[in-house]
Amino acid sequence: MGSLIKIWKTIEMPPGARVKQDGTVTWTVKGKKRTGKLSKTGSVSVQSDTWTAQFTDEHGKTQRISTKTTSRNIAEQILARYQTEVDRIRTGVATREELSKAQLRHITLDEALEQYRTKMVAGGSVSKHINSTHRCIVQVFSDVNINSLTDIRRETIERWVANEVQKQERTPCTINYYLATVKAFVQYLEDIELLSKNPLKSIRKLNPEIGQRKKRRAMTADEVKRLLDIAASDNPTRAWKAGERMLIYRLLIGTGLRSMELSLLTPNQIDFEHCLLRVEAAKTKNKKADVLPLRADLVQSLKEWVALHNIQPQEYIFHYHRDSIRVSFYHDLKAAGIERIGTDGRSLDVHALRKTFGTMLAKAGVPLTCCRPPNSVG
Repeated sequence: MGSLIKIWKTIEMPPGARVKQDGTVTWTVKGKKRTGKLSKTGSVSVQSDTWTAQFTDEHGKTQRISTKTTSRNIAEQILARYQTEVDRIRTGVATREELSKAQLRHITLDEALEQYRTKMVAGGSVSKHINSTHRCIVQVFSDVNINSLTDIRRETIERWVANEVQKQERTPCTINYYLATVKAFVQYLEDIELLSKNPLKSIRKLNPEIGQRKKRRAMTADEVKRLLDIAASDNPTRAWKAGERMLIYRLLIGTGLRSMELSLLTPNQIDFEHCLLRVEAAKTKNKKADVLPLRADLVQSLKEWVALHNIQPQEYIFHYHRDSIRVSFYHDLKAAGIERIGTDGRSLDVHALRKTFGTMLAKAGVPLTCCRPPNSVG
């Protein structure tokens, strides 16, 4: 007989969590109180909200498969289905391969997306990238009313691209990113034989220079000083700790890291003794690892920050979202009296701090082909 259980899993310490003397950890997510147990490594053990079906397969091995539902009644139905499949195989009515193919033919779009998420997790992708990928795919499919695997057609996705170009709300580079994300998902569907072929394989990406609207500029030395002064003098808020934004700006300008890469930085990536930063492949845009030299003053500031906030080796040093850093950056520019968009049309955004890093190197006479931001081109 099978049974239903709830699996315990380990997560990173949630932002704003409180740890009680008995090791219980409490925090709030979207207004809902959550609880867990503090582990020896500083992470948190939580019990899954969904039920897992546990049963013995046709080979006598114990299997645990998530039902992906919080309803016990539905989970019991799913468990019964698994047990029926095992009985059919044991009695010779069907083979496991035949049952698997029949199941694949009836899989829903949501189930396929969940399988893709599992594949990305197994491939080492970080949660932020996985969630971003999922949002992009769902957004595109929602825009053109793709509700099942059979709705995925080349002309449908090409119509989405044409509409986006016409609306001019997204840059060609952004449209290409969405397109590449969807194409990768559909290729996965072909790889696992949910689709007989990839209907999107021959769709070409847009020329990123056509219709390019945003041209960035580097900040001047005076602007950098004014920005850092404002970030340092600003009072701490619920979103930011005292001095946090200033340190983030200094690191973005002093390393050339992308904002996303910095948000995933952990202390165990930093060699404090030799002033080196190890950029992990899973946390970069092009999935390539790198080792970067760090200025001694940045290393010292990071060391003090980690110690002050008791950040564990595998915990994120900073906890911010790209929207929160973008809004705060624009606020700080305004407070510092720095025009975001110049008379020549070139603008400043968080990514312009990476451009500022490259410009500072060039002015210092450093060959950019030898010392460049991680995963840059040229």
